[in-house]
Amino acid sequence: MVESIEFIVEPLGMRISAPRETTILNALSRFGIGLPSICGGLGICGKCVVTILEGFENLNPTTEPERRHLSQKAIREGRRLACQARLLGGVRIMISPEELGSKPRLQVEGLETKVELDPAVSEILVKASPPTIADVRSDYRRLLDAIPKGDASGNPKPILEGLRLLPSRVRRYGWMVRLVLWKKERVLDILPPRSRRRLLGIAIDIGTTKLAAYLLDLKGGRTVAVASAINPQVAFGEDVITRISYAKDSKGLIRLQKAVIRGINDLIDECCLKANATFRDIYEIVFVGNTAMHHICLGLTPKTLGFAPYVPVVQEPLDLPSKALRLKANPSANVHVLPVIAGFVGPDAVADILATGLHEAQDPCMIFDIGTNTEVILGSKDGMICCSCASGPAFEGAGIKFGMRAAEGAIESVEIEPRTLKVDYKVIGNGKPRGLCGSGVIDAIAGLLRAGVIDSTGRMGIEEGFPGLRRNDSGQREFLIAPAKETAIGVDIALTQGDVREIQLAKAAVLTGAEILLKEASLDASEVKKVFLAGAFGAHVRPESALAIGMFPPFEIARIQSVGNAAGTGAKLALLSMKLREKAKEVADKCQYIELHTHPSFKEVYFRALSFPA
Repeated sequence: MVESIEFIVEPLGMRISAPRETTILNALSRFGIGLPSICGGLGICGKCVVTILEGFENLNPTTEPERRHLSQKAIREGRRLACQARLLGGVRIMISPEELGSKPRLQVEGLETKVELDPAVSEILVKASPPTIADVRSDYRRLLDAIPKGDASGNPKPILEGLRLLPSRVRRYGWMVRLVLWKKERVLDILPPRSRRRLLGIAIDIGTTKLAAYLLDLKGGRTVAVASAINPQVAFGEDVITRISYAKDSKGLIRLQKAVIRGINDLIDECCLKANATFRDIYEIVFVGNTAMHHICLGLTPKTLGFAPYVPVVQEPLDLPSKALRLKANPSANVHVLPVIAGFVGPDAVADILATGLHEAQDPCMIFDIGTNTEVILGSKDGMICCSCASGPAFEGAGIKFGMRAAEGAIESVEIEPRTLKVDYKVIGNGKPRGLCGSGVIDAIAGLLRAGVIDSTGRMGIEEGFPGLRRNDSGQREFLIAPAKETAIGVDIALTQGDVREIQLAKAAVLTGAEILLKEASLDASEVKKVFLAGAFGAHVRPESALAIGMFPPFEIARIQSVGNAAGTGAKLALLSMKLREKAKEVADKCQYIELHTHPSFKEVYFRALSFPA
């Protein structure tokens, strides 16, 4: 029998048991405590630092990755990497309050798009006649025969839960009931005539990093509640490739699916609380996400997405019972999943297209849904092409020395005076800074490029004696953003040469995707009439900074528009309109997918895209 080790987690005061030899990171993740683990627990990123308050001797000796990421002083003070520290006996650990309690800024707002209401869920009031000796039709047949023509198609199929309630309800209420129908072909619920039950639906955007939920009134089309949270899967790795690797065995896939379902159900609870509703009011759920998130949520192996030719298990739109995914909704609720285009370009990209109206545009337009996995779509009513870019999590602060997500304490914007190199910055929450989020890093690099501190190759010119530019304790070049006396962490916050290289890799991936799509369409950047920036990063990055570092082709800045969470908006539209669901399938079928890594121009374009504009 495997020995169980108990340890205490402060400041929660939580006691957790785990098998001997389990890493602290894995033990915490099993209890829903997610530490930053960008590399998926491989000891590469150095982000999952905890402090050992008691029982340091009850852990394995420090490892090579820990000695690489932590100073000798930090190790003497009890710091360990949670992914490397294995439990051999009882310990008491401290997790920084910031990791437990800093509220992330998550993008939930999107385009306000009007749509003609045509939801799949509807209700009708039915008055049936009671049985007699001469009329012995079943209770359910009586209801069907009483439905006015046009209010249902053929003979709507019943559900078992409704049939169990049917005999008592029709007799109690004088043979008058409300029928809740799905697509007029299936009865979801049989309600009393004056039931207070509401007809609600919920749209879910499953991002690699965040989750967003929108609770909608299906009768009026109004959004009645919104909620968002970090995707609990981040505890298993912050990028899709790490999660695909984790999900290769069935146990890993089950853990990832349970994590995201738990996160979605928490958002459903939050939305219902805000709207004074119950989960039984929810009769339909629409969800979108990239192909990996789509597969994991459905419990489908994403294994084949991890190697060429990156084939999904299924591309078609799906309708399935909410019970199959253990989602908190009416027991008869339907889950609709928008179609996958190809590769990693999933239902979220289809939703982006619906939200922006790209498929109906007269002139060429472009969508950039920027995240750990960036989708780029180019097209108009005459046709569309798309690709997926492995931009990685650098735009969300990962791989950046003082990087963090866009949460309270993150420096979100930076201004650098070109002549004096004086730095002004803005912090989310207006408190002292704890680090740099992606938009702040982009601003800082753009400012240093304008000042000539960084050249087109990305090299920091330390020899020129620029103020604020120096070498850190590791001998690496860095530029001071916020001195220790101004920060919440008690040390200088700086942008390092390594940070610049990380952003070069990420921005080159995005630019390469855009350039190859333009080449395939025989278009120049000047011919693109609108550029839509979607997602949380797209909503907060300054277009002028993104252009300055060469993240995009040289678009006219006036043509760039932030559209917020376009994927969430598209999911809402699909929830409210059957016509748009049909359009979504048409969009997915017609959008041509370009696989970047096998494109003949990929290496040449990517190498060129690594440079900053001269």
